[in-house]
Amino acid sequence: MALRLKGSYGLALLFSTGIVGWMATGQAVFSGQESEGATPPPSERANTTETQSARVAVKKMKVQDRQSILNIRGRTQADTKVSVRAETTAIVRERFVRKGQSVKKGDLLCRLDEGSRVASVARAEAALAQAEFDLNARETLAKKGFAAKTQIAALKAQRDAALASVKEAKLELDRINITAPFNGLVQGPLAEVGDQLKAGDVCAEVMDPNPMLVIGQVSEREISLIKNGTKAAVELVTGEKLEGKVRYVSSVADTETRTFLVEVEIPNADRAVRDGVTAVANLALSPIKAHQMSPAHLTLSDKGDVGVMLVVDGIAQFTPINILAIDNSGVWLNGLPNEATVITVGQEYVLTGQPVTPVNEAAYTTSQANNLKKGGEQ
Repeated sequence: MALRLKGSYGLALLFSTGIVGWMATGQAVFSGQESEGATPPPSERANTTETQSARVAVKKMKVQDRQSILNIRGRTQADTKVSVRAETTAIVRERFVRKGQSVKKGDLLCRLDEGSRVASVARAEAALAQAEFDLNARETLAKKGFAAKTQIAALKAQRDAALASVKEAKLELDRINITAPFNGLVQGPLAEVGDQLKAGDVCAEVMDPNPMLVIGQVSEREISLIKNGTKAAVELVTGEKLEGKVRYVSSVADTETRTFLVEVEIPNADRAVRDGVTAVANLALSPIKAHQMSPAHLTLSDKGDVGVMLVVDGIAQFTPINILAIDNSGVWLNGLPNEATVITVGQEYVLTGQPVTPVNEAAYTTSQANNLKKGGEQ
C-alpha cells in the first residue's frame, strides 16, 4: 500500500511539471503543430513591444523668450541710522528733541552739565597769556643781548603747550552740546533730563529715511544673475508699490545659510516708507530661452529623472529637462532643442528607441472622441 502511494505521488509530480512547462511556453500544440495566434513567450513579447510602432499624440513646440523674475523677500531699512553718543561724562541738563521730530544737521539734541569746564577754559587762557608775556619779554631782552637762545626756545615750548591746553579745554566744553550729525528723524531711545551719561552713552538715535533700502538674501545659485543697477519693482506688505534698483551685491556668502546679501535702493523723499516693513523686490532679469508646456507632458525615466519624451526621426527619445518656473499657464523648462516634437499622449507607454507613429495632438483627440462615440452607439 505504501509503495502504491509513493508511486502516485511521483506520477502527480510528473504531470504537474509538464503542465507548468507547457504554460510557460505560451504555445498550444495540436498533433505536433503550434496553434495559430498562440501567445509568444515573455522574452519574445518584450522584444516585439520594443520593435513595434506605437501610435502617440505629438505637438511641435518652439523655444520662447521668457522674462525671468527673481523675487527677493526681505525688509526695509533706512540707509543711514546713527546712535548719537556723548563724548564726555556729565548729567543731562536739557533735551531739545522728541521721538519722530525732524532735525537738521547741527541741531541740538542734548546739552550736558558744563561743570568745571568753563573754569578750565579760563585757567588755560590765563596760562597762555602768561606764557606769551614771558616769551615776549625774553625776546626783547634777547635783542639787547641779555637772553640766551635756549631760553627763548624753552619759552616758546611753554607758549605752545599753553595754546594746546586752551584748545583742549574749549573742545571739552563744546562736548556738552550733542548735535545731529545729518538731516533726519529722531528715534528712540532718548536720554532723559537728569540722566548721567558716560562717554559712549546714547543721547538719541537719528535716522535718515531717504533713500530707503530693501535688504534680502539670495541663494548662491541665483546670485550670478544679479548686477548693480538691476531694476526692481518693490511691493510692501502695507500695499505700497515702488520702483528701485540694486545698489549692492555682497561678494561673500553667509557661512550658515550660504546666501548673499542684496540691497535694493528706493527713493523716499516724502518719508512715506517706514523702516522695518516686510517687502518683496521683484528683479527683472535678462530674458532666457525656454519652452512652455503643460506639466502633464512630463515623464520620468527609469532612473527617476524628470524629462520629456520626444519624437526624433520616428523614434521615441527621452530628454531630461530643467524646470525653471511654474505659473498659471504651465511649466517653463529648458534642455530641449529649439524646435521639438513632444509626445503629449502616450509618453508613459513607449520606451526610448521604440518606433512610434506620431499623430497631431488635435487629430488624435478627435479620433479618440469618435471612438468613444461609436462605442456608445453600439
